[in-house]
Amino acid sequence: MAETAMQIILGAMLLICGIQDARKKKISVWIIAAGTILVGGCLPFIHHILLIDRIGGVAVGVLIIMTSLITGGKIGLGDGILLCVTGLGLGFWGNLELFAIALLLAAIVSIGLLILRLADRKKSIPFVPFMLLGYVFLIVANANTGM
Repeated sequence: MAETAMQIILGAMLLICGIQDARKKKISVWIIAAGTILVGGCLPFIHHILLIDRIGGVAVGVLIIMTSLITGGKIGLGDGILLCVTGLGLGFWGNLELFAIALLLAAIVSIGLLILRLADRKKSIPFVPFMLLGYVFLIVANANTGM
């Protein structure tokens, strides 16, 4: 029950932030804060992911935040903060899978845009919609494997 609630919370947060990111290239800190509180409320009832694994999941987001600060915002700070919250819910390996799938999807779309000459190398694209697609992929893949 709590696992399903957390999946819905993370999915809703990624959906809302994905829409905001696609439209304005900014995401609401209030949505992330609400998602963090709700995910935190589910944590005591989910025991299959250890605390150290959840801390590792948050660390994935922290590394993206540090990369954003080092690169002067070439990578969105909000993307890293959002990955911290998903890391809380998914743990280290789940969050790393989410990030890798999102990067792969973003790369495929970027290559397509370059080939079709709809964008150049300097064009930035919103990343959260790819995180949402990656999350949906993980949910479907886990449902099909019986996890």
